[in-house]
Amino acid sequence: MDMLTLVGVGVVLFFGSFIQRVTGMGLALVAAPFLVLLLGSVTGVQTLQMVGLGVCLVSAITLWSDVNFRVAGLLLVTSAIGLVPGTWIAKSLPASWLGIFIGTVTLAALAATVFLRRSRVFVGARGTGIAGVLSGFMNVTAGVGGPPIAIYANSTDWEYREYLATVQLYFAGLNALSLLARGMPDLPTAGWAVAAGSAVAGVVIGNLLSSTINESIAKKAVLAIAGIGSLATVLQGVLTL
Repeated sequence: MDMLTLVGVGVVLFFGSFIQRVTGMGLALVAAPFLVLLLGSVTGVQTLQMVGLGVCLVSAITLWSDVNFRVAGLLLVTSAIGLVPGTWIAKSLPASWLGIFIGTVTLAALAATVFLRRSRVFVGARGTGIAGVLSGFMNVTAGVGGPPIAIYANSTDWEYREYLATVQLYFAGLNALSLLARGMPDLPTAGWAVAAGSAVAGVVIGNLLSSTINESIAKKAVLAIAGIGSLATVLQGVLTL
């Protein structure tokens, strides 16, 4: 792994972890397409899941008193259903097609987050299950399991503090399951060090500055950056067919 790639990974994971701590989501949307560009479709998603596990677990511990364990458990159980076909697709597609798939899924997730803020599909216990299945499928294939949960939260008027805490615990568990299904990333020692250090720095600084950041502006920045990265990932996949 050359120095330029290391720097790129560090910048992407720092910014993604910072946004995750400030807004409750954004690590996957921001980092997934760029990590795929930098590390490839398999290692990029696996690295994101490994970092996401650590970032979300730390965030969940700091917000532990607000976690709704019943909802987190239901989402995690149903997400396992989506992991099965998602793992098969991730392991079956050639690298170029997987990159196109990841970029397309991320773009679809962004569009859903913007245009489907509320949906009857995600209401009630059935809605919780559907959100979990979709989240599991999208996380193991593309590393972006957040949008179905965000739409579910909006559709059910989930109280923000409880939502923020609960999804951190859920995503920690989901990333652990995804890593069990897909395996650990093949990174050199320097890659592990940069990934861990930049993620920790992002969480720490995000924790310090979370009360001073305009959440609305931060979320808009997430959507814009994720859109650019997703388009670039699709383009790279098409060019390498």
